[in-house]
Amino acid sequence: MKRYFFDAHMHAMNLLHPSFVSFVESVADNVGEFITSGALSPGYLLTPANRGQQGFITLLNMFTIFERSIGEIFGIMEKDLEGTFTSVQDKPSENVIYPPKPYIRNKKFYFRDKAYDSYALIPLVMDFSRTDDEQQGRSYYSVGQQNKILSYIEDTLAGIQEYRSNQPKGLLEFFPFLGINPEAHELSFVKELLHTHLVADHIFKGVKLYPPLGTNPWPEDEDELKKMRFVYEFCLEHDLGIITHCDDQGFRAVSPKLAQQYTNPASWKPVFAEYPLLRVDFAHYGRQYSPIGKSPLHLLLDRPFTTDPWFVALMELIGTYEHIYADFSFSGTRAEFYEQLHTYLNQLEDQQLAEKIRHRSMFGSDFSVNLAKVESYSNYLRIFETSPFSDEEIDLFASQNPMRFLGL
Repeated sequence: MKRYFFDAHMHAMNLLHPSFVSFVESVADNVGEFITSGALSPGYLLTPANRGQQGFITLLNMFTIFERSIGEIFGIMEKDLEGTFTSVQDKPSENVIYPPKPYIRNKKFYFRDKAYDSYALIPLVMDFSRTDDEQQGRSYYSVGQQNKILSYIEDTLAGIQEYRSNQPKGLLEFFPFLGINPEAHELSFVKELLHTHLVADHIFKGVKLYPPLGTNPWPEDEDELKKMRFVYEFCLEHDLGIITHCDDQGFRAVSPKLAQQYTNPASWKPVFAEYPLLRVDFAHYGRQYSPIGKSPLHLLLDRPFTTDPWFVALMELIGTYEHIYADFSFSGTRAEFYEQLHTYLNQLEDQQLAEKIRHRSMFGSDFSVNLAKVESYSNYLRIFETSPFSDEEIDLFASQNPMRFLGL
């Protein structure tokens, strides 16, 4: 049987795909909340290593990717794994580390003591669509409703085809997830989009939800709830997983306070009470960077993220429901993340819960967003490779668990 190594959470996008207008408007209308939201906290983006000149190099690195087509991005990722590029760091850094040999060699992907036949990517196509009401904003050139998801889907499919044409013997395989923000669409559009791309075409393998863009997992409004119910029931009927954003940062189209309310794992409790068999991956492992989520004492003592409320809530969900997962995307830019999670699992009094967590955790990168904190894709993989987890646990996180999540 073919062996896959999975990156269960990555983004292939360029500057045309996000709605920068939505983000700027959400900040302009809530400047105070934005400042206190943690977006500028040292733990999230503005680490000491990224200040000054190095910060400009980081931006240059990110925009080098964002200016490429999606097909080119896939090709660059594979070339990185083949060892084509070299580090440009002027000063040594404990976080900028690389493998002694390229990860792809001899037509295999090598990681720790195992060889894999294919490198599997789950590109997440996000729905940056805007409603008519949102368009009546501050911009002089406001236009009508934008269904940006449609062009993003086309570009993603074209990018996959471009990669396959340029690299017919390449190791990359694709299991894309379809983004949908039901709040931005009529129910009829939601139904047509999901049926077209998840059933008729069989190309997309699951659904991507992004609460900070305005998706409330369980809205009070009956019409909005009807749309969310359709998404959940559709996924159950067709045995599809859902990946939902779950840290307190990211791209926002609503106020930081509302984004946190929607993103909080606890907001999913009524969903799972109604649909306990729903298969959901909580991205970024429920990280909280915001001082709002941490007491001053917590910040002073620099306690591990495993004491944060969202992490605790997520572990409770994993212990209660059999199909709840969490992925390492972006959080794994720092070695401390893996060290703290490893310590937590080994010291957990309930070792049955620890085993559930081990079997529901997945490796993910959040590429190319993660370039804000690492130099390259290979750099991010090396941090994971040098983590304290065993070879067996690494294989669980990067191969067995994603296969199970996808229903393969």
